[in-house]
This record gives sequence, structure tokens and C-alpha cells, in this order.
Amino acid sequence: MDPKLSRPNPSQLPKVDHLLGHFEQLEAVFEQVRKGLARSHRLTTLGMITAVIAHEYNNILTPVISYGELALDRDDSVLMKKAVEKAIAGAKRASDISTSLLGFGCDHDEEDHAALLPLAVSTAIKCLVRDPRKDRIEILVDVPEIYLGIGTVNLQQVLVNLILNAKKAMHESGGTIHITGRREGGMGHLEVSDTGPGIDAEVFDQIFEPFVTCRVDPQKDHKQMRGTGLGLCICHDLIRTAGGTITAANQAGKGAVFRIQLPIVDELIADT
Repeated sequence: MDPKLSRPNPSQLPKVDHLLGHFEQLEAVFEQVRKGLARSHRLTTLGMITAVIAHEYNNILTPVISYGELALDRDDSVLMKKAVEKAIAGAKRASDISTSLLGFGCDHDEEDHAALLPLAVSTAIKCLVRDPRKDRIEILVDVPEIYLGIGTVNLQQVLVNLILNAKKAMHESGGTIHITGRREGGMGHLEVSDTGPGIDAEVFDQIFEPFVTCRVDPQKDHKQMRGTGLGLCICHDLIRTAGGTITAANQAGKGAVFRIQLPIVDELIADT
């Protein structure tokens, strides 16, 4: 071997250092863009369900106002008590929705690297705003009390996206969404499955690529929320960045299932 080839040219060292510094800057910019894209998608999701939020708040406020007006018109202590109870129940429901949505839309704490699975699931369901049972959809949850090594808002974002996709797939026939989890050694396994038609074969192999969406029939789905084609791509990136994996499959006659694996974090570490 020619010794000249094994020794770097001193005159090239500054160029190499400059190139490495340039790559580090590009990596930092890429990381900022990645985080910004994830947050933009969260805000886009909130924008997509704005009409649902307004409708649900109207459903909360209408009976409160009606009972209040009746109570004012009649000198009836029983009716007055019922009006106050309705007002309190409606206010609590509205507060729960607002708290969930504010947490979902805000930037997450950079130090938050652990999500309590049952809490993340329940908050994600609250972010849907509208009770799924009104659309003949039931959500069944069976997950263990474990901390997963991913930011709480990031896991909520993944879950909201998967649940919204499942609801969209079953909007005509109704059905069931199962959210189940288990512990296997140091890994947490989470599944989100539905009883819809499954993932379109034409896009199955590219389901986690950007700008890939399932076909939408404009005659049937004109009232349905239209996606950006980035949801599953961002879900894949959030899970991968946390050291986990996410895969998709069609269950014969049972719809689609998304399987997530994430490392389990010790509760003491999660609380620090």
C-alpha cells in the first residue's frame, strides 16, 4: 500500500473540518424541520376537527341554556337544581375537552421522554371531542400501567392519528376500535385495530411514506375529513426516533391493525 494514500494531506484538513461542520449544521436544521413538521401536523389535525369541536360545544351549551331559561321562568326549586347540575356537568365536559386539546396543540416539554400508556390513550380519545358511539363506533381499551420511552404528546399524536383513520374507515358501517397493550420483557407492545375494510392494497406497501392516502370516493365521503398524507409518515418518524417500531397489517375479515413496539421506561426514571 502506498504510504502517501494512508496519510491525510495537511492542506485538506481544514476543508474536512469545514465539511464536517457543515454536515452538523444541516443535521441540526433537519432536526428542527422534523420537529416543526410534527407540530404542524398536530395543529392541522386540530384544524380538521374544528367543526366537530364547535358542534360538540353547541351540544353541551344548548341544554345548559334551555334548563337555565326554564328555571328563570318558573319558581321551581327542583328545576333550578336540575339546571345547575346540567350546567356543572356541561362545564366539566367542556373543560375536559379544552384541556386535552390545549395539551395536544402545545409544544411538548423537551425533557418529557416517558408516557404513561393508559393516560396517553384516554387523553387521545378525549381529543376526538365527539363521542364515537354517536357514530356507531365503540372504542375498547385494555392497556397495562406502564411508562413507554416516548414523549407524552408524541404518543398521543400517534394514537389520535390511528384512531381518526380507523373512524374514517368505519364511518359508513360503524364498528369497533380495539386499543390493547402488553409488556414483554423490556418492551411495550401496543395495538390499534379496527373492524373496517382494511388498508387498500394499492397503497399498503407505501402506507408510511409521505403524501400517501387511501382512495376517497367524493360521492360518498364529501363530508369526511381529508388527510394530508403525512399522518402515518409522521407517526412512523415519532416512533422510530423514540427507538421503537410501527407496522401495519390487514386482518382477514377484521380490518386493519397497527402494531407499535416501544421500550419501557422505569417509573422512577419517568418521574424525574
